[in-house]
Amino acid sequence: MSMIRYGALSIDPQHNPAVLNTGTWNIAEARERSRTLDASCCNEIKRRSRASGSVPDVICAGKRAYSGSIAVHANSVYALVSLEDAQTVFIRIGEQNSSVVLNGVIAEFPVKDAGHVSVYPTSDENIHTYTTVIHPKKGTHALGPIPRLGIGVRHTTALWPGIFKGLYRADVSANAIQNSVRELHLLKTLYDGTPSRKNHLFSFGAMDEGHTGSTFEGLWTEGVLSHLKTPFDVRIGADADHLQVKRGSEGTGRTKQFIDASKYYSFYTFDVSDILNYDALSTFSAAESAAYLEQLIPDRGRREDILWYHRRTKSLAKSYAQFDEATIGRLIGKYWKALDAMEDLTAYLDSIKKGEKYDLELSIDENPPSIATFDSITSPQELLFLVDEIERRGLPVTHLAPNFGVEKGTDYRGYDGIELFEKRIGILNKIAVEKNMILDCHSGDDLSRETRRVFRRATNGNIHFKVSPSMQALYGKVLSSYDPEFFSFWWNETLKYAQAGADNGSVFARHALAELRRDENGLIVPSADHLFFKELCFDSVGKRDVHGDYINRARFYDLGSDFYDEMERTIEQRVMELSEDLFDV
Repeated sequence: MSMIRYGALSIDPQHNPAVLNTGTWNIAEARERSRTLDASCCNEIKRRSRASGSVPDVICAGKRAYSGSIAVHANSVYALVSLEDAQTVFIRIGEQNSSVVLNGVIAEFPVKDAGHVSVYPTSDENIHTYTTVIHPKKGTHALGPIPRLGIGVRHTTALWPGIFKGLYRADVSANAIQNSVRELHLLKTLYDGTPSRKNHLFSFGAMDEGHTGSTFEGLWTEGVLSHLKTPFDVRIGADADHLQVKRGSEGTGRTKQFIDASKYYSFYTFDVSDILNYDALSTFSAAESAAYLEQLIPDRGRREDILWYHRRTKSLAKSYAQFDEATIGRLIGKYWKALDAMEDLTAYLDSIKKGEKYDLELSIDENPPSIATFDSITSPQELLFLVDEIERRGLPVTHLAPNFGVEKGTDYRGYDGIELFEKRIGILNKIAVEKNMILDCHSGDDLSRETRRVFRRATNGNIHFKVSPSMQALYGKVLSSYDPEFFSFWWNETLKYAQAGADNGSVFARHALAELRRDENGLIVPSADHLFFKELCFDSVGKRDVHGDYINRARFYDLGSDFYDEMERTIEQRVMELSEDLFDV
């Protein structure tokens, strides 16, 4: 391994991808290795820039220029190149004085009979420029309110090749780069050696942030580099998922730090579940409802304007509804602070994006531990209020994640049954569609194929469907066959983590451990199919020691080609199955 020091963190970047915000971590080494590019390599790259259809990568002198990355811009040919030490660089072949759009040139040299070569680091800034100016098909873009998958990636290098191939075959879109604040670090956290913060995960309880070991900056960097390496051009976005707004003095301040770290993402999910007033909808007296109005909107003239706006007849899927003042008061009581936070965060996001388009999701799908899931299901009345208030405020929301009653680790088990569940989704979908928004289902990977098809029927396939833990469970299945000893270690580590969670009061951990299956001799056989493993196996991946260095992470990213080939086939099949269930591919 080749270790480097990055602030307080000691890391081998080759076997710890999605941490640093660059694929070029040793500039001096990259400069020397790049200088061995010869005329045959450069001319072959130029030739393939003129080829149509899929062509093989250019391999020469221990380097690989990825055919999917090759593009022509301002009379120069560009390519992403992997060097012998696994670093990556961008190269430009053209006239010495040609238009320069990338920054931080590493090396420049003439190549006889080929032209002038310039070499640039694959920093996140240069990757963003490359995929917006030079080769836009390979970028992460705002896709608008269109059907797509949301694919959480915790074991990055193993999953993206199969994801891209599956998306290409199914011809569907996806946020192929997606993880949440609970799963990612800020890069500064690792640089400074700061201990992980505790966060609450819906249905699971408290856990350390950053449990994948990846960072917001590093995940985007590695994801787009992976897309540049693949021969397939697919429509992808990058979702900074569950950017939480927490109650108390912290407010939106920490959320803005996450926005800073994810400035090149194309999709932002603001999770305001924690600051909703769940008691407001239980208020039945007109006086209490009026109190919410006066407390949250103290200016009388503004309050009257807002009341007038929401008293207007509302369209409800080709029927109509009207709200009285008490109803409006209760809805404002529940959602007003959350919508104010959305307005504040959107203004901040606009200042960061500087005119670059993005997708925006309002997420209210989770609930604090004191509130039962089926006591906080989003009603059509609530969604009607929300879409109108979003429109009144001029918020650029494209996606809505209501609380459907979907829980982690189980298929739908609501009191209303599957038929009324489908009907309710259909009504919510019609409300969203009338405002040019699209519904989003979180934790969709725990739903059966039949329940996924309920979403397809209810929305006519017009759904954004997020999956995440199932991907790491598939990784576990493949690993159990490829390296049983390593899998057994991972499985036992996860079992200890689940048992500790159960001892600390996690209802889910207790439930999952109670579901442990035994063989005919009464023995527990390690398997990726066990519920506790599928949902909790993330803990070992990004675990750090007292110095802030990773303990296990490199082992998950240093496996043989046979393993990665099987992962590609497995993930491709999974993407195809999801696409068939949800979009009728």
